[in-house]
Amino acid sequence: MQPVQPVLPVQPVQPVQPLIQQPHRLQPQMQVPQPPPPPLTAEEFAPWLDAAKQFVMNSDFDVGPILAEKKRNITQVMDVMKANSGGKGTIQALGDKIILSRLLDNLGVPQMPLLHSTYSRVNKAEVEKLVSNMESSGDPDAYDVVIKPTHLSSCMGALVMSKQRWEKEGYSAAKLISHMEQFLGKKAADCESEALKSLVPGFIIQPRYRSTVGFGFPLEMRIVTLWGKARVGIWWWGRQADPKGRRTTWLVRCPKTPGKLSNDDDWEAIHEHSGDNKGFEVALALFKEAMPGMAAAGEAIAAAVGAPFLRSDFFVGSSKWGVRLNEVAYGSGVDYKRRLRGGSSQFTAGGTWHGGLVDDGPAIAEILQEGFRICQRKPPAHFLRMLGAKNAVYEAPASLQIHHASKPLEPHMRVEAVPPEKRLRQLPEDAVQELVGQYEGPAAALLESGPISAASCETQAAPDPPGAWPFRPFRNMGMGGYPQRVVVNSFAAGGRPSMYRANHSPPPRRALPQSLSFVAVPPQAVPAPVATPVARPVPPVVPLSLSSTMPAPAAIVNSPKAMTAKTVTQAAQPMWHSARIPPSTVRYGLASAPSFVTTTGFRPTGIPA
Repeated sequence: MQPVQPVLPVQPVQPVQPLIQQPHRLQPQMQVPQPPPPPLTAEEFAPWLDAAKQFVMNSDFDVGPILAEKKRNITQVMDVMKANSGGKGTIQALGDKIILSRLLDNLGVPQMPLLHSTYSRVNKAEVEKLVSNMESSGDPDAYDVVIKPTHLSSCMGALVMSKQRWEKEGYSAAKLISHMEQFLGKKAADCESEALKSLVPGFIIQPRYRSTVGFGFPLEMRIVTLWGKARVGIWWWGRQADPKGRRTTWLVRCPKTPGKLSNDDDWEAIHEHSGDNKGFEVALALFKEAMPGMAAAGEAIAAAVGAPFLRSDFFVGSSKWGVRLNEVAYGSGVDYKRRLRGGSSQFTAGGTWHGGLVDDGPAIAEILQEGFRICQRKPPAHFLRMLGAKNAVYEAPASLQIHHASKPLEPHMRVEAVPPEKRLRQLPEDAVQELVGQYEGPAAALLESGPISAASCETQAAPDPPGAWPFRPFRNMGMGGYPQRVVVNSFAAGGRPSMYRANHSPPPRRALPQSLSFVAVPPQAVPAPVATPVARPVPPVVPLSLSSTMPAPAAIVNSPKAMTAKTVTQAAQPMWHSARIPPSTVRYGLASAPSFVTTTGFRPTGIPA
């Protein structure tokens, strides 16, 4: 007999594990709804109601009866404004860039001049002459022009030209004419306002505005006026989730006298941008310098057309043109922010406020809705007549809309140039000079900074340390950025370091690595994990546990007086001991930044435990 072979259980085949483990994929975080911002105080709300009482509104903008039906948020208010703009001659005139330019010329507002304008069809002879002059001038700057439709939005059909682009893309008079004809046949998107969708198609050509800060496009500040008073200026980069949305900055009005608006009010810059960016800092300085003049011009435009809400966009940063109006918009879909007094915002060394922002949209919506109840009203002709318009109707009646083949279709509204001495409304001469001559004085911020290259306009990544670590205030103490060394000796109740010091000069004997390292000394000593004896005692070190850290007292974290540069420089610099940092130390990558290393045995004077 053959011996019976034992039956062995079949082992399941184990999959071969890869030598390199796949990175762990983080689960998307749930969006936690933000609590509504606190309402304006009576003192904050009162001056805007006073502005509404004194404001004379153009009845073309009157949506008060609709808004009175129920309380609406800012998006709903803008939707009502857009939906009820059709057939309103003043709103159509503001959207038509050709008529707007003529109206504001009669108001004396500095804006980019028109080199060419046309309605409904291209004047080929004029375009060919313009191109011939560009090509024969021999001046490369002659090609610096902007060609854009007057009836479209969101830069649709706009060309920002330069000599390099003209030659690289093979532009000529024939190609430019073809481009213009193509977009003259397009209509505004369905999501646009009824007024914009009713405009007569047109094109303009203007000189190109170049700012000295090299972001690749002009610096543009959007001045938002409510009831004839500027509330905020917005340097718009997009929302926070957008790639560069954290650069968006708001210049918010701060009344010099509480409860009262005046021409002497201050403007504070608030944003959530982190990192080093020279272009960003210079741009903010230019905006803050020009803000009073832009606010005055924006208020004059809003009062002249009788708009309860208006956005006036200004170009900033050109020594050739000064500050110039680009365009205006009735309604705006951007975000509005403000800073809570006594909130979590931090004042930076650059003179701006970082973080701690709340939504200002609810406050703006309330100011508008309440203002419609108490403002004064007059018909459109009262406003447009003073700006040179011969009539207040944009669209011709159906009986007059006879389109001859030999004549292009144009708006029914006619605007004639008004000599300065005959103008019924006029931007004050000192306000004009403040805009046009913004960069002529020796103390101008533009002259001090000089041109900023494109490379200097890229933000150098500087992620904040973990939320429980109190290093951000160092940027606000005039120390020129993050320190090279931080000493932590004890922790306060609640867990952030309560005693620490910073050295901003690294030991010359060894360069520090280009990444952030966080090492903390615990409240009680722990044996140091050192395998070999050293020549002198080594303070114990353990990795920082984010779960065990506690917040520092607000007096230390937020007060620049808690630690001065003098106190820091008087301290003896600790030695660098790479053996003290165990392998499990958590490191946080940061390009072109020093590292944080800790030792013990020192508590600077003037810092409470």
